[in-house]
Amino acid sequence: MIKFFRKIRQKLVMENKTSKYLKYAIGEIVLVVIGILIALQINNWNEQIKLDKSINSHLEILKQNLIEDKIQLQNLKEKITNGKAAADSTILQIMTIVPVDIHLKKYLALLLLEYNFSPNTNAFETINQSNEIPSLKNELRTAILDYYALIERTKEREIISNTQIKTKYEPYVYQEYPNIFQKNNEWDILATIYEKDPRPSTLIDKDRFLNDKTFEALIVARYYQLIALEKFYEDLIVSSNKIVSIINKNK
Repeated sequence: MIKFFRKIRQKLVMENKTSKYLKYAIGEIVLVVIGILIALQINNWNEQIKLDKSINSHLEILKQNLIEDKIQLQNLKEKITNGKAAADSTILQIMTIVPVDIHLKKYLALLLLEYNFSPNTNAFETINQSNEIPSLKNELRTAILDYYALIERTKEREIISNTQIKTKYEPYVYQEYPNIFQKNNEWDILATIYEKDPRPSTLIDKDRFLNDKTFEALIVARYYQLIALEKFYEDLIVSSNKIVSIINKNK
């Protein structure tokens, strides 16, 4: 093709047809430009196809990550529900609305539990590192970024809650109420540990417990932290469901 155009140019030059040569030269340039533009467009189409394929693959992995996250969040919510019930029952006993009962040791032990959400971020990190976030549709991009931003805020809340346990509630329990660690504690874990313990068990001193204002404040604080964490876990579940719904809708 190049030889063909070269021969035409040479012929026009030899015949001294300058005007025709200029028109021809301009036409040749236009054809070359059009060819380049077509090649670029084809290349762009090919790159877009590759990008779309990569994004769809990563979104499928993201969906699986979110399913795993949701299972973990639901388990955490279940534990939160048990913790809130323990805190609520303990507070009712402190207020003398209900009498102090044999379940108190179990309630106090449940409030020692820490909560940590460990999301699977493999797909999000891959999408981010591949610079595919800007290529996502606005609705999906916003939903994904909101979800992982909410995870960071949830972690901050968990740190606050767990720090309160480690530095205040737990040391106070160990120091002032160590007899919750006995075989008459109904909490499954402790009941199993002390199942064969031959030593006699004791009850929590009722009068001391009811007049312990420091312990009351610590238990109320635990109740508040559980409520706050529960809201974060609920919001994460709603947010993850939204992402999955958008992905399925855009298939």
